[in-house]
Amino acid sequence: MVQLQFLNYLLQTGDTSLLMVNSIDDSFFSDYNDEYNFIRNHMSQYGQVPDRLTFANQFGDFDWIEVNENPNYLIDELYRDRNKRTLAKVFNGVRDRINSGDVEGAMALFTSSSQDLVASTHIDSVDIIRDQTRYDAYLERTQDFNKFYVKTGFSELDELIGGWDRLEEYATIVARPGVGKSWVLLRCAMSAAEQGLRAGLYSGEMSETKVGYRFDTLAGHISNSGIIHGNSELMNSYKAFLDSMESRFTGTLKVITPKMIKHAATVTDLEAFIEKEKLDILFIDQHSLMEDQRRAKDPVTRAANISKDLKNLQVLKRIPIITVSQQNRNMVDDNSVIDVSHIAQADRIGQDSTVVVFLEQKNHVLTMHLAKSRDNGAGVKLKYAIDLDKGIFQFIPNEEDALNGSSCDELRNEFEPQYDGGAPF
Repeated sequence: MVQLQFLNYLLQTGDTSLLMVNSIDDSFFSDYNDEYNFIRNHMSQYGQVPDRLTFANQFGDFDWIEVNENPNYLIDELYRDRNKRTLAKVFNGVRDRINSGDVEGAMALFTSSSQDLVASTHIDSVDIIRDQTRYDAYLERTQDFNKFYVKTGFSELDELIGGWDRLEEYATIVARPGVGKSWVLLRCAMSAAEQGLRAGLYSGEMSETKVGYRFDTLAGHISNSGIIHGNSELMNSYKAFLDSMESRFTGTLKVITPKMIKHAATVTDLEAFIEKEKLDILFIDQHSLMEDQRRAKDPVTRAANISKDLKNLQVLKRIPIITVSQQNRNMVDDNSVIDVSHIAQADRIGQDSTVVVFLEQKNHVLTMHLAKSRDNGAGVKLKYAIDLDKGIFQFIPNEEDALNGSSCDELRNEFEPQYDGGAPF
């Protein structure tokens, strides 16, 4: 069918560059070889594609169809069609040689054919000196920045990295246990849902109910311990908050857990999750709670395999993937130089990631170390006074405030009307 589509498109548009630029020849037209050669010969002799009447006089039974498909799609499908036919021919030849006992001949045919297929693979390229379509992309960014980036939920981090890149982001949040990395990840997911995106979260440790409770705390500043312990004083305010959710969050946040899918998630499971829910962004909590499809026993190899597969998944699906990883046991303090070597189990995680953020917590002050960035900002620290029981993150702009904890008092005063005795600072 694609052969017929392409010939009709060529006759409709007269775009001869499609043949030249993409190295299209008669090998692509097994079902329409005569038709293609007529068009090509006409182009060589007269400098243009024949018009419909000229072509119809030569091929009266040609099936004319209207084609509105993207030409790049047609080119890609032509290559797939030809390679499929070529492979079938090669495999038949290899099989015949094997059946006749000519193993060496079979190997020689397979090797040479493989090389020929690789050499003829369709590869798109752009001359960046002469092509200026990127300027159009730039103009689009000036008009609708949110089309290209997702706000992280932390405006100060957004100022450094622009937000999560909607096409090319594979980011990692790193911390020791108990620091609050799951809270930070969930706040990022909440922000995506606020922006109207279809967000997905794999929770490798927490149940969907516990994730939901934490979401409610972050979104409504309702005591998390109060929800978990069934504090009846929260009943009315909690129900009122839940009733307001759909009006506030125009997007969705779909959650899956190992219990729901009957095992620790593989990258293939997450790919199916993306496809089923048509996700715009995926959050993973956490990297070490996934299963390596290659079944590597060595933890370093296992972590590297998962990271590689997640990176490939991001490239394939073209959506941001934000994951959480454990920090190794190397001591990190305010004077430490944070880099990707502090990620536990595998250097590969840091290498694959476009953005790496380390988290440290001391005296209810959370420090974000931007260890790796796409463009700039690496090495910058952001500090927040936090109350995780109330889901509150208050940016501390002054280093001295972070050291003496004065901003914690301001934080409590700001949220005092809602405060119901959650965890103290």
